[in-house]
Amino acid sequence: MNNILIIEDDPLMRELIQQILDLAGFSTITAEDGLVGLNMIKEHHPLLIMCDIMMPYLDGYRLIEILRQDPVTAIIPFIFLTAKDEHSDLRQAMSLGADDYLTKPFNAEELLQAITTQLKKREIFSEYYLNQVQQMEAKLMHLARHDSLTGLPNQFLLEEHFNQTRLQAYNDRQILPLLLIDINILHRTKLFFESSLRQLLLKAVATRLNDVQLQNHSIDLIAYLQTDQLVILLKSTPDIKVAADIAQKILDNLSQPLFFNNQEIALTTKIGITCYPDDGLQLNELLTNAEVALEHYKQQDTSFYHFSSPEILKTVFRKIILATDLNYALARNEFQLYYQPQINITTGKVVCVEALIRWQHPEHGFISPAEFIPIAEKSGLIIPLGDWILKTACHQLAVFQSEKLGDFNIAVNISACQFANPDFSQRVIDIIAETSLAPKFLELELTESVFIEDVEAVKHKLNELYDYNIQISIDDFGTGYSSLKYLQEFSFNHLKIDRYFITNIDKIDSKQVIVKSIIQIANSLNIKIIAEGVETEGELCWLRQNNCNVIQGYFFSRPLAPEELRKFLLTIK
Repeated sequence: MNNILIIEDDPLMRELIQQILDLAGFSTITAEDGLVGLNMIKEHHPLLIMCDIMMPYLDGYRLIEILRQDPVTAIIPFIFLTAKDEHSDLRQAMSLGADDYLTKPFNAEELLQAITTQLKKREIFSEYYLNQVQQMEAKLMHLARHDSLTGLPNQFLLEEHFNQTRLQAYNDRQILPLLLIDINILHRTKLFFESSLRQLLLKAVATRLNDVQLQNHSIDLIAYLQTDQLVILLKSTPDIKVAADIAQKILDNLSQPLFFNNQEIALTTKIGITCYPDDGLQLNELLTNAEVALEHYKQQDTSFYHFSSPEILKTVFRKIILATDLNYALARNEFQLYYQPQINITTGKVVCVEALIRWQHPEHGFISPAEFIPIAEKSGLIIPLGDWILKTACHQLAVFQSEKLGDFNIAVNISACQFANPDFSQRVIDIIAETSLAPKFLELELTESVFIEDVEAVKHKLNELYDYNIQISIDDFGTGYSSLKYLQEFSFNHLKIDRYFITNIDKIDSKQVIVKSIIQIANSLNIKIIAEGVETEGELCWLRQNNCNVIQGYFFSRPLAPEELRKFLLTIK
C-alpha cells in the first residue's frame, strides 16, 4: 500500500519515471498498459497512481472511470502523464476525477512536486477520516453504554464499572452497596398518561437523581435499566449505614411531586439494597437479590427501602417453588377440605360448617391457605381450585345429609378473583345441580374486597345467587374498607364478626362497644350474626349475654377432617 504505481506503455518513459521516484526515496511498481495496471491496483492498492492516457487494451480515461466507481479505489490519488496538451484533454481528465495533469515532457522537480502535493492531500484526508471514524466510534461506544432516553449509563456500562471497582473493594475488605430503585407513577386526577409523558417523567426523575449525586460524594454511578428501574452504585465503604442514608435521601427527594401540564404527579419509590460481596459476587446476582427484596415488600403502598437478606430470599424463592408446585397439586389430589362447625348456643345444634382448604405438600408438609391462596389468585389457579372447593364441599354435605347427620348448611369462602369471573354465578349454580344439593344449604362467604369493584356488576351477581336461594355472608366484617356502606347497598343473610373483635372481648371495653353496635345494626337489618374465633369461656359468655347466638371457634371445635366431623356430629346430635 506504500507503492506508487506507474502505468506507461512506453518502456523508456516508464523506466525514467521509476528512476526519478526511486532516487527520491519512493517505492514504485510499474505496469505496461491499463489492463495490467487495473489488476495491479486490485492486488497492491497503491498509495498513488501515475498513468498515461493513450495505451493499448485499456486507456487512461476508461481506467479512471472504473477506479472512481469503486469506493475502495476511488480515493487513490490519480495523476495523468500525457503528451496530450489540449485544454479539452485537461478538462476531460479532471471531470473524470483526476487529481493532477502533467504534460510531457516534464522535469523531475515538476513531477515530484505534483506527487508531494497529492500525498499531503491524502495525508490530510486520512487524518480527517481517521478523526471522523474515532468520533463515530466514541459516539457508538457512548450509545452502547448509555440509555437514549435519560442519558444515564445502562446496564452494560454499570457492569463494566462494577467489575472494575469490586476487586479494590474486596481487597480493602469493604462493601459495594447497590440500590435498585423501582418507581410507580401516581396521579391525583383521572388523567391517563401517554408513553411520551411517562418518558418525560422518567427523565425528570433521572435529573433529580443526578442532583442527589452532586450533593453526595458517596454515589459512584447512576444507571438506567430497560425494566424502567434505576440503579445507584455507591463507592466502597466499610459502613452499610451509608446505603441507608442515601436511600432515605432519594426517597425524600422523589417524594416531592412533579408538575406537568398543570397536573400534580406523585411518585411512590421502592428501593431494594444489596451489597457486594455479602449478597452476591456478580452484578446480575445483586440485581436479582435487590429485586427479590422489592418483590417481598411490594404489597406496601408507601415508599420504602429494604435490604436484601437470606430470610427474604428464602421466603420469595419458596413462593416461586410453591407457585410451580401449585400447578400440579390439584391433579395430584394434594388438597383436602376440613370443616369447622358453627354452633347455635341456644339450641346446641350445628347450624353450619365452614369448608376450609388445606394443602398437604409432599415435601414441605402442611401449607397454610394464607400462604398459597394469594399465589393461586395471582396465577389464576384460584378459578379451578375454587370450583374444586365448591364441588367437594357440596358433595360432602350431600353425603352427610344422606346419612341423616343433621340439617345444617355448608359455608364456602369465595375470593374476590373468583367472584370477579364473569360466569361465577352460573358456575356455582351448575355445581349445585351437579352435586344434587338444595341451594338453600349453601352459604357463600365474601370478604369486603369483593364489593370495592363495579357496584352494579356486584349487585347483578348477588341478585342471581339470591334468586336461586343461595345464602350470602360477609366474612371478616369490620376489617375492610367501608363495612356499613355495604350493609346498606347489598342484601346479606349472615354477617361474621372478625376474630380480631372477638379475642378478649370480655376484657376490652372498646371491642365491646364496637361489637354491640354491629349486633344492633344487624338485628335492625334482619341479618344473622356469627362470631368467629371464639376460644374462651369468657368470650362465649359475653356473646351469649349480648344476643350473639351462633359461635364458631376452637372453644367448640377446631377444623375437622370429614371422618372427624362425622364423629363430632354423632356426639353432639
